[in-house]
Formats: sequence, C-alpha cells, structure tokens
Amino acid sequence: MQLPFGPYPVGNSLYPLALDLFLPTVIFFFFGAAYRIARYLITYHTPFTPYPTSSVRGKISGGEKVKEFFVTLGNSSRVGAKRKPVTTIVGLLQHIVLILIIFLLAQHMVFWSYYIPPYRALFPLAIPESSASGELAAFYGSHPFTPTPYPFVHDVWGPLTIILNGQYLTYALIILLSVYLAHKFYALAERLVIRAGDWWFFVLLYIDVILGFLAASHIPNSVVWYDNILGAHILVAEIIIATLPFTRGFHMFEFWFGKIREWYYMMYRRGAK
Repeated sequence: MQLPFGPYPVGNSLYPLALDLFLPTVIFFFFGAAYRIARYLITYHTPFTPYPTSSVRGKISGGEKVKEFFVTLGNSSRVGAKRKPVTTIVGLLQHIVLILIIFLLAQHMVFWSYYIPPYRALFPLAIPESSASGELAAFYGSHPFTPTPYPFVHDVWGPLTIILNGQYLTYALIILLSVYLAHKFYALAERLVIRAGDWWFFVLLYIDVILGFLAASHIPNSVVWYDNILGAHILVAEIIIATLPFTRGFHMFEFWFGKIREWYYMMYRRGAK
C-alpha cells in the first residue's frame, strides 16, 4: 500500500513524508524571517535623541546597565500582570511548558540531535516521555540490580521527573492553551480585532500538541496509526515553523530584539523619543 500523494511506501504512513519535508521547512522559515527583518530595518525610524549619547554613557555604571537589562526583560510581564493577570500568568506558564517540551523532551532531543549533532551535549537535561518513565527514572534508573541504566537517566532532575515529564507537561499545556483560546473567543465576542496570524498559530499549536500526545500514548494502539499520527504531528509542526515569520509565533524572536533595543535607548540614549 502506498500513499496517494507520493511514493512513500516506507512505513505506509505520513512519517517518511514529514522527515523529507523538514529541511525545506527550515529553508522556507529562514526566507520568511529574512523578509520580516528586512522589512523592519527598511521601515525603521531612529528615535530623536535630545542630547549626545556620550553625556549619558559616563553616568551609568556597568552593574546598573546589567541590572536594567533584566528589568527591561520583565517590564512587559509586570505591566501585563497588573492589567491582565490571568492571561499574563497563563502566557508565562505556557511559554515555560512549551520550552521544556520542545527542547528537553527526550524524544524531541533525539530528533534535534539528528540534525544538530552538538545538541547531544544537552542530553543530561532530557525529561522522560511519560509519568511511568519519570517514576522509573527517579527510583529505579540507577538501581544497583538494574543491568543497564534507564534511557536518559541522570541526577539533574531527580524525583522531579515524576511531574516533570512529557505526559503531565502536555496535560498542563492543553489546559493553558484552552484558557488562552477561550480568551481569544471572548475577545472576538466583544468585537475586538484579532489577527489571522494569532488564530493560525495557536490553533495549529493546539492541534499539534494533541497529535503529539496521541502518538506518545500510542492511541490508537496500532503501528500503522502510530506512524500516521507521528507523521501528522511532525507535518503540523513543520507548517507552524514554515509560517512562523508571518504569525504571532514570531514574537519569540522579536521579543528579544525589541527588548535589547528598548534597553539600549534607555541606557545609552535616555530621553530619546
């Protein structure tokens, strides 16, 4: 049996197709990112500076500059916590859980290290896929009677793997994304304008999390279904990556660029408008 859209008989599933499309996805992302950055630089207007930079630089110590940099990073969160505490807290937790799942889940780390070999240096930080694996890693991975260590077992997380695992983190992420999407629907009901890129990014992310959970949980318990669901999980992730420069998701890069710029004008050009 072959898939009707191309010669991908290996595994009779979406999985080989997803792997073949990963590198084109990355290339498409970089072209989109280059476009976004170029558009920003072309339309950027330098703020007015009422007095020379040098007159300000000498009045600020190095320690104060470092301190203000971290203060600048937290400005938006502090303001958001006062104005919209629920969505701000949900957003922060959502970012933390996403980072853990995307970059530190053991299965994802194997995937990243295949394309980026130096990524293997982070293997000691890997978190297990399920709560059962987390319990084994916490209590039995280094047991003297165990013939071989449990995969990815290290002392970095210790008993935290009981809750710090893919299964429980996915439950948390589904709840957090549900709250965030509910807020979007509420804003839509209030006739507030919501960008199409917001819907595209968060709906696809929600779908991808569900697909990843089903694949990791082997639901349904079939090799053919597993290959298809895992392939669909990777394909949706590739769509998210490819379209990231044109959606709300690109703020993960714009945030740092904007904060560095904000810190620069606060520290070196105070009074700039």
